[in-house]
Amino acid sequence: MKLNFIERLITNNPLRAFVQRHIEGPAFRDMGSRDVYPLCMEIGCGRGVGAEIIITQFGAEKVVATDIDPEQIERARHKIAPELRDRVEFRVADAMALDEPADKFDAVFSFGVMHHMEDWRKAVKEVSRVLKTGGEFFFEEPFRLFLNNFFVKTFTEHPKGGEFDLDEFKKELTKNNLEIIRMKLIGKIAIRGVGRKMRSSNAKGNI
Repeated sequence: MKLNFIERLITNNPLRAFVQRHIEGPAFRDMGSRDVYPLCMEIGCGRGVGAEIIITQFGAEKVVATDIDPEQIERARHKIAPELRDRVEFRVADAMALDEPADKFDAVFSFGVMHHMEDWRKAVKEVSRVLKTGGEFFFEEPFRLFLNNFFVKTFTEHPKGGEFDLDEFKKELTKNNLEIIRMKLIGKIAIRGVGRKMRSSNAKGNI
């Protein structure tokens, strides 16, 4: 779902960009198993900071950066550094139904986006589908406990279909052939980690 006014302020402000560039990006980089990831996708790209990080910190030659909100896509196209524009394709897309072939990307990134989905399980399934075998899914997501605290519920809007706890998230990744290779709990309220796709989405027996 699209962000409300408060969430747009949070997502599009310089502090959020600083955290992505200097905390989340390096943390993801330390968790990855490869030196470079040539072809990547970002779901929920917002103003485009994630796409910049994927190029500059992960060595991506090309990034397909998607968001369900056309206004955010336009903002990202204007904000991205000129020298990076040829390496990023910003596209309006629903992460629960990606218009991409299976087994395409070396990595998919979610900088705190799954909890905005009407059905986060569909997004996990799509992430697995578009990843190559051996490709990696980088994720940082808050748990149900965080989303249901008073402050978050009062000032932000999140669909019930985007709520999960640690066990639910881990089970869904396993169900979709994504093995967690690195994981860190952020207190009791969030998770950061990397899952590796273990076999093709078209492999016999895939659920």
